Amino acid sequence: MAKLARAFLSLAVCAGAVLSVSRAHAQCCSGYSPATVCAGETLTKSRWCIQDSVPTGQNALPKEFCAYGDKVVTTLETTFNIKAPSIFEFDLDTEKGGAHTGTGCNNFGDGVAYDAFAGSAYGATYFWGYLLAMHEAINDWTGLASTGWPTDWWADHQSAFPNLMDFHIMDSVGKANSDMNLVTAAAAQKKRFYPNGDSADAKVVALDNVYLAMPNGDGFAGFSHMFSMLSADGVKWDNLGVPNPNVKRSEYVAAYMSLATNKAVLPLLQGPGDNGGGKICNNTADGTQGDAPYTCNEAHIDAIATAHCSIAANGKPSADLSKLRAGTYDGIASGPCGATCPSECACDMSNHCVAPWLGKQQPATGGSGGTSSGGASSGGTAGGNASNGGASTAGAGAPSAGGTDATGGAPTSAGGAPGTPSAGAPSAGGSTASGGSVSAAGTGAPGKTPDSSSGCSCRTAEQRRSGAGLAYFLLASALTGVGLRRARARRQRGR
Repeated sequence: MAKLARAFLSLAVCAGAVLSVSRAHAQCCSGYSPATVCAGETLTKSRWCIQDSVPTGQNALPKEFCAYGDKVVTTLETTFNIKAPSIFEFDLDTEKGGAHTGTGCNNFGDGVAYDAFAGSAYGATYFWGYLLAMHEAINDWTGLASTGWPTDWWADHQSAFPNLMDFHIMDSVGKANSDMNLVTAAAAQKKRFYPNGDSADAKVVALDNVYLAMPNGDGFAGFSHMFSMLSADGVKWDNLGVPNPNVKRSEYVAAYMSLATNKAVLPLLQGPGDNGGGKICNNTADGTQGDAPYTCNEAHIDAIATAHCSIAANGKPSADLSKLRAGTYDGIASGPCGATCPSECACDMSNHCVAPWLGKQQPATGGSGGTSSGGASSGGTAGGNASNGGASTAGAGAPSAGGTDATGGAPTSAGGAPGTPSAGAPSAGGSTASGGSVSAAGTGAPGKTPDSSSGCSCRTAEQRRSGAGLAYFLLASALTGVGLRRARARRQRGR
């Protein structure tokens, strides 16, 4: 850990001039050099590095990606309420096909096969490059928010959350910058996971329904509020005293998601919901051997959410916070309505601060559960997202906005035959490629089949990591509760 801390402190922002070889390797991992195409760009949050053995060399990265990196990092910092601990490094790797969290050494970032940055798919130029570079960054931030997200639906065995955020972030960045190519890519990615898409997944649709049910239909602000509450309460899923997956983990996540939405979201998760959403917490098996299905209990979710409200209203007594963090939410004293009752909560007829959907009056107007800044949580009291007893659905679950044809469902290379779909399930903290491997540009050669030992990337991390690089990779895996496992199994399931 001490080595990791020193490494983070030593990172520097990419300069605007072409760097010397010694300077380049001081920034990028050994064996990687800064992308010269980005030398004239002023980047403050990210850098792009190309492995020296990439066949196309410095021509591997199109200039469009230089500014894209900063935009992705800024969006994730806002969505998760967590500042990047250092400059985020996007690596282009020599191996064909796939992506992974972490870099070739101990730098904060991710790596994507160089061939993802060539050609087009689903009607969008550089579709896989845009998708995979961002997707793995989402996984990095998910791990920073908490350890141990439910593997059977949030991330890993099934990966509804990162798959959801993929198309929302691409759409947001594309529209903000009048980039219609990126908007097209976002629509295509959404269509892939909706009914009849090549990676159709009811869990992704269910979370999209939750996203749109957030106050004002703003899922970015809603999930940001959710992560802020988690940070302020100090809740980490791996500290709940149960294995993963487990019904208690899912009920806790559903409780905080409901608080952010100002309404109980379990019906949206379980389904059947708009556009075929559901199959979360409703006794549906996730397809992974050893993962027992279960059904979440709304009464438990209500109690967890009300415990959060009570603790805040009572001034956050440490004993009660410790109980909540340990998975023991029963017996926490009720809190009074008033200035200390946070905005995500409401008052019941007995003047208690409770979950908003249990209140009989307007939601409380006190401070929120807190925000995080600079990567560390704080117990702030900035105003939260008050809603009059419930959030607008804002067209929850609307079909894909002008989704493009998948042209057979498989990514195609530039000038070649379709690549072999790997259909890998993205996971929070080390995912496989979203929906398929990428063929080499111009050759039509199928993407490389990743080794099955890696559950955190589309190829085996050990094939190129050692020393400090392995230390960072293991840290990223621990942060998200994802081990080295099941990459091939997830791809075969079409996730």
